[in-house]
Amino acid sequence: RGDMMKETRRIALIGLAALEAIGIRSIVRECSDFMVETFGNFADFMPLADSYEAYVADSGTFVANLDFFMPRRQKTIVTGISVMSLKNSSGGPLIIGHDADEADIEVTVKKLLGSLQTGETVPGELSFREREVLRLIAAGRINKEIADELCISVNTVISHRKNISSKLGIKSASGLSLYAVMNGII
Repeated sequence: RGDMMKETRRIALIGLAALEAIGIRSIVRECSDFMVETFGNFADFMPLADSYEAYVADSGTFVANLDFFMPRRQKTIVTGISVMSLKNSSGGPLIIGHDADEADIEVTVKKLLGSLQTGETVPGELSFREREVLRLIAAGRINKEIADELCISVNTVISHRKNISSKLGIKSASGLSLYAVMNGII
């Protein structure tokens, strides 16, 4: 026949608790035609990985499989992040924290679905130099070491750190390090 069959769009839920999976599945069914499949662990999911358009994974699965998720971070939601001040960034995965309420979860899932339907990606908020400074912060460098490596003054490093913290809403070095890992900066 000459009819074109509509290709099924699929989202994989990987390593989620049963209630998380049920809730996310319900939201997806409510507002899209995506098919949702649940996998207890990454090993079960991996043979079928190429047949999915988006991913929702618990933080442990995400971190344990960064090589897979980082190139797909803009099509991924990570659940269970405990850093409350970590805000979602257009350059990284969407995040559903432990403390998220039903409305937050629904907004995050709909944001992912919307980006998949429009194909839009927005560039990250940080400048090139800010990303360099953040990479070195995440590597454990102090201001003086960062200044020496980038051939800038310590005052400039401090200024960049303030700008990064202001833009991301993250104050601690550990929070900035987590952000850098989750957004492919390191």
